[in-house]
Amino acid sequence: MQTYENAASGLKKMFIAEIGAIICAVVAIIPILGIIGVLGSLVFLVISLIGLNNAGKDIEGCKNAFTLTIVQLIVSVIAGLFGSGVLSTILTIVNDIFALLIVRAVCMSVAEVMDMQRQPEIAGKGRTVWKINLVCYLIAIILSVISLIPLLGFAIAAIGSLITGVLSLIASIMYMIFLNNSYKALSV
Repeated sequence: MQTYENAASGLKKMFIAEIGAIICAVVAIIPILGIIGVLGSLVFLVISLIGLNNAGKDIEGCKNAFTLTIVQLIVSVIAGLFGSGVLSTILTIVNDIFALLIVRAVCMSVAEVMDMQRQPEIAGKGRTVWKINLVCYLIAIILSVISLIPLLGFAIAAIGSLITGVLSLIASIMYMIFLNNSYKALSV
């Protein structure tokens, strides 16, 4: 039976990075502490990339997710250069598609490993996390397009974004639980 020491270590780093990123996002909205939150987010992004790279040594899907993450970061920087408008919206949609592909690669490949490790409950959670994220990202993409419509589109997108935000929070929590359970199962 194959050992997954690199994957366990990598998934643990990804789990820690997810928690850290959420804490930093909250800290970033506090006026005096905003810069600390932003810098912390960058640190946790690096930790997540290291974790994804480690997991990719044992799990092919995580290796693919690492590559997709690098491309997504490049697209994200380019999108930031364009500010707002149609081109920015298109790049935001491309960014969302990359994020969706990354979550799919991690969830499905780790779920496959969990099946091989006779951990069907954890595998099932990974597949569920993927499906919830799929719905969230599809709604986000649709709302990005709708937001381009003057007045009515903006109002619809604003309300839809609130609903998607709640679903995304649930999906993030489930993703963290999945990463936590997976790294623990592989550490045994």
